Amino acid sequence: MLKFDEMIQQAVAKFNNMGQKQQLLLNGNNKQQKLFIQLDLSLAKLAEDSKRFSVYKKDQENIDVKNYKEMITKDVANIMKYYLLFASVHNWLDIIVIDEEDYNKVTSIAADRDFNQVYLSIKRMMFNGFYNHSKKDFQFSWKMFLKFGIVDLGVDDKSLSSQFSEINSL
Repeated sequence: MLKFDEMIQQAVAKFNNMGQKQQLLLNGNNKQQKLFIQLDLSLAKLAEDSKRFSVYKKDQENIDVKNYKEMITKDVANIMKYYLLFASVHNWLDIIVIDEEDYNKVTSIAADRDFNQVYLSIKRMMFNGFYNHSKKDFQFSWKMFLKFGIVDLGVDDKSLSSQFSEINSL
């Protein structure tokens, strides 16, 4: 199981460290917006890298099999970082940290075959959370994303934790 409390601490510590070094292009007015945009862009990058949403067959034939799993794991870890940071600045961390029972429920759901529907549902709920200030919708998108990354795309906890720690190291 992922250690969400530790992941939050890592992501926030790196974010704050970058702020102290004046490496952030944020201010109080646009922090939530920019973090949300990065979350959205990271999710789109996962969709692109996974090749699961390709229109043309030739795009799926160009998968780098050797590095595919590592690339997807890195994408999922990056998305998690932005989910955690957005939730942190929005004071919604209570919906990010899920207990073992909830985690097991999320990860025991059968893999979806219609990735398009899952992806669009994640985005829709994510945007509902942002525009309607709906904590419940954002939480739903978070859990759907976890299920998508871990179950549908097959990213394992250990690799994900390791990759997350690597991208959030100080």
